Amino acid sequence: MDILTDFNGLMDRGGPVMWVIFFAASIAIIMLIERAIQIQKWLKLAAKDQTFAHDADVSELKDLQGEMNVRGESPVRSVLRQIRWQEATTEDDLTKQINTLLSEFMPKFNGLLPTVAVIGTLLPMLGLLGTVTGMINVFEVIALHGTGDPQEMAHGISQALLTTASGLVIAIPVIFFHHLLVQRLQMLLASTEQSLLVVINRVGSSRG
Repeated sequence: MDILTDFNGLMDRGGPVMWVIFFAASIAIIMLIERAIQIQKWLKLAAKDQTFAHDADVSELKDLQGEMNVRGESPVRSVLRQIRWQEATTEDDLTKQINTLLSEFMPKFNGLLPTVAVIGTLLPMLGLLGTVTGMINVFEVIALHGTGDPQEMAHGISQALLTTASGLVIAIPVIFFHHLLVQRLQMLLASTEQSLLVVINRVGSSRG
């Protein structure tokens, strides 16, 4: 109960902008957690795909059919499901299809990470907005009461500093973890491309 009271007191001192910062940060954290779980799942599946691409029969690679389940299966299997093998008469045709499917898959890779990046950029600006509103309150107190009401002036200054600090403190880890997830996505993409390259070479060799 004391924690809730302290939290409400902190938000009251920060003013309305503090609530905006809190909700924006909460949304960003939820998005980061969702993407981290999904990327970790894909990375585990991608490790198995490298074995699958090397060891599976060519006919088995071609027999993957059905609707693509982006969240429940690896990117490699999702791409292989979408290949129109009857149109991939040459290795170049197969490569073009895979490149097209991979480019279509990229938004699914990224998910809401671009939104997280935008939120991470906006958080310091929201803190600056809180600074401006806090200083406006200070000047309004000075205009009404002069400098004879230090308590009211301190409230405005506290609001200005608190929102600035909150925006920066929250933005730093959001941007940092966003960067880490982007790096893991690059690892996933490299692993996926490597496995698909093996598939292309194996299919080409079987035709030769």
